[in-house]
Amino acid sequence: MPAADSASVLGVPVALWDFLRESCRLPAHALHRLPPDELPPPAARLLAHDRDMTSTLAQFHGSPLRVEILQQVRQDEIYLREVFLRTEDRDQVVEYGVIAVVWEHFTASQREAILGGHGPLGGLLHQFQIRFTSAPTCFFAVDAALLTRLPFRTAAGVSCYGRFNQLAKPSGEAIAWAMEILPPAPVPRLLFPPPPPPPVPRLLSHPPTHAHPH
Repeated sequence: MPAADSASVLGVPVALWDFLRESCRLPAHALHRLPPDELPPPAARLLAHDRDMTSTLAQFHGSPLRVEILQQVRQDEIYLREVFLRTEDRDQVVEYGVIAVVWEHFTASQREAILGGHGPLGGLLHQFQIRFTSAPTCFFAVDAALLTRLPFRTAAGVSCYGRFNQLAKPSGEAIAWAMEILPPAPVPRLLFPPPPPPPVPRLLSHPPTHAHPH
């Protein structure tokens, strides 16, 4: 699989690519591009579409989502942040995301809501009644062991799947770019076998003899 190892290959701003490598500590050659028809289920269903991930994941998991901001920074007119999306009902992490937002498209109150983590960006755009399109620019696989932020125990060689996505106004003017990674699929329990049971006491070959009083 070819590596997705530059901003131009991924179709994202250099600021987002640098933030991924330097602040989020994602190795430059960690992402391996995939055609959408090579995404396994359920990743194909959740990634290979032109909808925003907030509504897609909320529908799939049957729960509204909240955002947990891991870090955020402002670089000129680009706002960057690293997040988890979690379900509200079980607090389950359903996406690891890193996003770059073009700040000039938002009012002061809208910026405050974004900075305060009042909701995932896709949900806030609907709340703000900002019309937008969603267009994936790249799909990829990544070794889960390289995603040090993920709060999961994974077996060696387990892959996560994700995409880079651009949100834009109907005119085509970009609003934001996002790297969106799904957590690893459930791992069969056999990969993590339980500890062996305690040894069974050894049976004696002859029953013990009992002394009889004289």
